[in-house]
Amino acid sequence: MAPTQKIGITLAGGGARASAHIGVLQALNENGIFPSEVSGASAGAMIGALYCHGYSPLEILELSMQEEFVRIFKFQLLTREWNRLAMLKRLLEKHLPENSFEAMKIPLHVCVTNLNKGISEYLNQGDLSTSIIASCAIPVIFKPVVFNNATYVDGGVLNNLPVEPLLNRGMKIMGVSICPHEELETIKGIREISERVFQLNVWSNTEQRLRQCDVALEVEESFPYGIFDVKKSEELFKIGYDCAIKQMPQIIAGLS
Repeated sequence: MAPTQKIGITLAGGGARASAHIGVLQALNENGIFPSEVSGASAGAMIGALYCHGYSPLEILELSMQEEFVRIFKFQLLTREWNRLAMLKRLLEKHLPENSFEAMKIPLHVCVTNLNKGISEYLNQGDLSTSIIASCAIPVIFKPVVFNNATYVDGGVLNNLPVEPLLNRGMKIMGVSICPHEELETIKGIREISERVFQLNVWSNTEQRLRQCDVALEVEESFPYGIFDVKKSEELFKIGYDCAIKQMPQIIAGLS
């Protein structure tokens, strides 16, 4: 039996691994669980925005497999593809044409990192697409986003599981993490080292926030996938779906 309590869901960032979130949302919806509010960082914010706009999980999966999405998020380090965030902004405005938080069917909170102040900020009004691209701006890979007289980068740098906007709001909170932290036998090359350093930094700010959730779901089978595995959307969707279905009794109990 689905919970009747109000539910907030926070979706962690993780690049291409965020396709697992789509599978989790599908499993929850099939079991009558629908969030009252959503918060997200980086790719989790992007999935959250599409969902809060009214796209079904299966529709979001279909969008994630389109070539226009794949092209933006494929791995290219320090190339002329710095304009990819502009491409993403146009893509978001195509699929979220109102371009405002106020137009969302479900309230959404987007976590960004304010580089000037050195703090996390949680955006929930105004320019939606700019907020999302700021939250997705992985340092070095993507150009920082300047707006509101400040410079912003990926929300996951300081807070990859933004539970804060949902706390003390009279709702049960579910956190979904796709942040690898398993032991690795070998790490070779600048790309693997850079990605591992970023992963560990992200996990360090995620772990404590998972403990603040009534339900903490770690999609562990997504961990071996890289943040640029954008052609693995279907696999990751199934991984997220299967993980949530397997733990559905505990999820329902924790949210009740």
